[in-house]
Amino acid sequence: MHSRCVYIAALFGALIAPVIVVASERVDICAQYSATGDTYHVTAVSTNGSELNEATNTLNYDSLSSYIVISWPDDQTTVIEMDAPFSGPTYVQTGGTDQEGHLWEISAYSPAACK
Repeated sequence: MHSRCVYIAALFGALIAPVIVVASERVDICAQYSATGDTYHVTAVSTNGSELNEATNTLNYDSLSSYIVISWPDDQTTVIEMDAPFSGPTYVQTGGTDQEGHLWEISAYSPAACK
């Protein structure tokens, strides 16, 4: 279980009630918020929609899509649906959209490119 973990995070906004418990891979990433260009060095969880649906007991996520789940220090969570299958971070940015329609770019963490 080196790359697998149990991750618990509260969803934000309209989805405050459920708690996510997902067996997924932790990834060290640089997340860039496209609207501002701000970058964030975070440890996130790479998962799929099927696992998110099971964890939240909903059908809110596309079972075949890849997702990045970021838990922020203020107890908020951002769930980003990736534009393409995500098998792990690379130094080439991969786009995605969060639940509020905001665009993000995800890449492997690099101190030169990320806070």
